[in-house]
Amino acid sequence: MKPAILKSHYSAAAKLLAAAALMLLTLASARAQTPDGRLRLESLESLAPRASKSLRVDVDSAMLSLGKSLLDDNDPEEKTIKEIIEGLRGVYVRSYGFDSEGQVKDADLTALRDQLRGPGWSRLVDVQARGEAFDSAEVYALTAAGRVEGMTVILMQPKRLLVVNVVGTIDLDKLRRLEGSLGIPHISIGRGGSGKGKKN
Repeated sequence: MKPAILKSHYSAAAKLLAAAALMLLTLASARAQTPDGRLRLESLESLAPRASKSLRVDVDSAMLSLGKSLLDDNDPEEKTIKEIIEGLRGVYVRSYGFDSEGQVKDADLTALRDQLRGPGWSRLVDVQARGEAFDSAEVYALTAAGRVEGMTVILMQPKRLLVVNVVGTIDLDKLRRLEGSLGIPHISIGRGGSGKGKKN
């Protein structure tokens, strides 16, 4: 093969590689800019030594897929559960109970709330925890392309803190049916009011 032809082939290959590299970088950048709803909860770990009770639940996509594969479509109840968790990529819960009040400071939640000020996150209000009164109740939703892609709940009592982070495409009606499972509390979410928890 003549040198000129070889040079032409190498030039074409180099251009293809450059275009492929640019495409990969573009995809990686777009992925990095698209929030997936998963929050970093490491900042809450400092509360564990102060707590008399603590609960940590980490159900990732692999565990959810395994759970779905074990559910029987012929069983109406199991089929319903399978439909509920369809589209979810993870459920992460942190719960702390304390013997005395004042163990949780605003500074303990700063890192968490900073993440919830990020792109796509918005706060929902009018939150009610059925059967329980909370001093502070916050619910945040992550939306993308008109869909809810994540949700975070922060519930506080004088001696208790509960944080729930649900990741994935969420149908709010179906999410309500998960209450009491996977560490998700019994809550009622609306879009009006003061945003404070109310006792039913």
